Amino acid sequence: MKIEILGCSGGIGPGLKTTTFLIDDTLLLDAGTGVELLTMERMLNIRDVVITHAHLDHIIGLPLMLATIFDQHRYPINIYAHPEVITVLEEHIFNWTMWPDYTRLPENNPIIRMHPVDVGEVLKIQNKAIEVLPAEHPTPTVGYLISDELNSFAFTGDTGTNDQLWPLLNQRKPDLLIIDVSFTDESDELARLSGHLTPSQLTSQLTQLEHNPRITVTHLKPGMEESIMQQCLRLLPHRQIDRLQQGEVITLN
Repeated sequence: MKIEILGCSGGIGPGLKTTTFLIDDTLLLDAGTGVELLTMERMLNIRDVVITHAHLDHIIGLPLMLATIFDQHRYPINIYAHPEVITVLEEHIFNWTMWPDYTRLPENNPIIRMHPVDVGEVLKIQNKAIEVLPAEHPTPTVGYLISDELNSFAFTGDTGTNDQLWPLLNQRKPDLLIIDVSFTDESDELARLSGHLTPSQLTSQLTQLEHNPRITVTHLKPGMEESIMQQCLRLLPHRQIDRLQQGEVITLN
């Protein structure tokens, strides 16, 4: 399985794109500003999009991509998300005021089809099993565990402390864990209020993880990246932990 990191920042700036992962060229996991790095042909190859939540940094690329490929799209794109996320997309994005309603365009074969998913479901998409994971965030949010016949990885989505997650990961034992650590320990209160982790909170959460996968930290706030990683490495010397990098291609085999 190939995971191309088009964006993984907690904000924007020169060289920074927000959460967008392209898996095996045809499956998009979240659709932040990283979508703009794709060529027209690569956008046209996307068949399915799974979305963690409706915050703009995770969906802003979707309506823009649809407008870009609308005249040339060959197949409908399936959008999978929590029911409340689908409601947000339909009522606040694809509503003719904010953006055209691509759930109805073109009339004879709309470019997107919405599919509600909830925690605990296992989707079968593109020869992969995609399990919907719980997340803790101020808006309805999920994570995903994506597996093929040989390997798997878990993406927490945006999340704070999440004790429901770890028993599931102990059962599934993913090879890779991509986890949100947005703030330094000095911003503990802000992290808790906004539903994100700090290095100390991550350290506490990982005491519940029984195996030792590679761990990559994502969604770091611009300007805090080095401090966050220094704190993570100091607190977790016995874990395989590093920072997720935009432009990185992870191959699980």
